Amino acid sequence: MHLIFQRHHIPPDKVYNKDENVKRFMYASMMLQLEEEEKMRKEQERAARRLRS
Repeated sequence: MHLIFQRHHIPPDKVYNKDENVKRFMYASMMLQLEEEEKMRKEQERAARRLRS
């Protein structure tokens, strides 16, 4: 949740007061974004290792 507040500048009270389905969507969306970023980070690490070899 910290990332939702930090990246999207949505204060905690705005998130907590949302409908339960909206909150679920927000959390799921953030998880997808984080998973994609992790995938990209790993790909960049692999590419960097290949260049060093």
